Amino acid sequence: MATDMPISDGPAPASALVLAGALLVAELALIAMVYKHGIDFTCHLNWPGVACRAANASMLSLYGLAAVLCFFALLTPAPIRALLAEAGQAGRWPLGLSLVGLAICMIPVAFLREGDGTSTLRLTFGFWVPGFALLLGGMLRYVAPPRRWRALWAGHGWTLLAIGLAGVAAPQLAIAVRPLWNLESISGLTFAAVSALVQSLGYEVGADPATRVIGAEGFFINVAPVCSGIEGLALVTLFSTIFFVLFRAELRFPHALLIYPVGLAVSMVLNVVRISALLILGIEGFPELAVGGFHSHAGWLMFTLVAIGIVITARSVPALQKFPATRSATGPTTGPTAAPALAPPPLLRDPQAARILPFAIFMLSALLAQAFSTAPGVVYPLRALAMAAALFAFRHVLPPRPATLPLPALAVGAAIGIGWVALPYPVDDPTPSYAGLTGLWLMGWMVLRAAGTILLVPVIEELFFRDYLDGKLRPRVGPVLAALVTAGLFAALHDRWIEAFAAGLALSWVMRRRGEVWDAIAAHALANAIVFAAALATGRMHII
Repeated sequence: MATDMPISDGPAPASALVLAGALLVAELALIAMVYKHGIDFTCHLNWPGVACRAANASMLSLYGLAAVLCFFALLTPAPIRALLAEAGQAGRWPLGLSLVGLAICMIPVAFLREGDGTSTLRLTFGFWVPGFALLLGGMLRYVAPPRRWRALWAGHGWTLLAIGLAGVAAPQLAIAVRPLWNLESISGLTFAAVSALVQSLGYEVGADPATRVIGAEGFFINVAPVCSGIEGLALVTLFSTIFFVLFRAELRFPHALLIYPVGLAVSMVLNVVRISALLILGIEGFPELAVGGFHSHAGWLMFTLVAIGIVITARSVPALQKFPATRSATGPTTGPTAAPALAPPPLLRDPQAARILPFAIFMLSALLAQAFSTAPGVVYPLRALAMAAALFAFRHVLPPRPATLPLPALAVGAAIGIGWVALPYPVDDPTPSYAGLTGLWLMGWMVLRAAGTILLVPVIEELFFRDYLDGKLRPRVGPVLAALVTAGLFAALHDRWIEAFAAGLALSWVMRRRGEVWDAIAAHALANAIVFAAALATGRMHII
């Protein structure tokens, strides 16, 4: 049978890609090692600075280009799979061409010597330029024929050009802005912004730029490098990257990458607001709240706000969305009267938002309570009301409840609850969180605490961890690793992380047994009910 595809006894694409990648890494590593450490030649002592920077920049730019291309492949895998479908089918001659390029790149090793000055400059670059061209050209030909490269360029040329230029320029830009990453410089900028903001609000403060101490009325703070906001920048970058990976099929690239600079800028601004608010709280006569609560938790509060903002922005700004080409079920799909593509559902009708935002409100309410109250446990009823409101808002898109609940799910829930109560858990301060409440206030607190613990928290946590997060991870990393990751994150929310990790694994099994998240919710609710009853009976409210 005739075919347009070349027939070759070369390796399969997967092994061909491994071979090409390993060979390319080895070639570049060899060049770098030999020229940096294998010969008696110091570039800046012989050549002009611009030539040395160009030589060094070429290698760094190759690494940057490879990084952004890998990122492009991760976010848009379909065109890359099409590109690499014939990897290795041309035979081994392109690899030979790449090795010839490597040999040409290494020729200057024979004549570069310390003290030669610029006499070998042009000759060296005369070998390097064609050598690298052959090295990279042979590798590109090995992984894909020219027609597939042309097809990729035809479909994604401008995107590839943009990210390619970004990858090439990124290492040089990083070097250029390296002084900004000095934490002393960043903390100095933060100090100046805090000073300007607080003074603009009418507060007369004493500010010493040398020591970065600012304050008034007997309350002073030091804007140290750890207050510079660098942790927030790292967290926002990590969260944005994970969000891009999980939702790459729904986001429009490269437009969605604008979230990076916007998120980082907002993080820096909120860090200035956080420190300014801390200072104002102390000046206004609340130093314990400022230092003991707000200082410890406001950073996470601000990060949570940025993370929620990223999710909402990405899901509500049309320019960042890759809308599905779904047509109306009754309308025509072609011709001048074709039905328009359906936009993503409104926020309160979005099933994914129903699994994410109530959990975000649950976490945000905890941070707010810790940051703005010296007795966070007392304000738990307000948190319960916020959680209830969030679930009520998404009631139309919550998963339907099954008619029956299986006995194994309830048995697992009972085992988790009994184990949680039975295992010893010492606490430094046994004072109950409702201390100071009496009468109807205490009764109301107990009712809302029970409702939150038994009814609301299980729904919110299981929808997020077992239904949403596990469902996203399982197709990508497999069921075992998905269960371990979700159980680990679930455990991170609890002081008793070993018990919580085991409970998370058990709840994953419960949900997967029938594919019903309500089974996990029921098990979780029963476990919490047992723990709450034991805590109420014994007065050990800290075990909840």
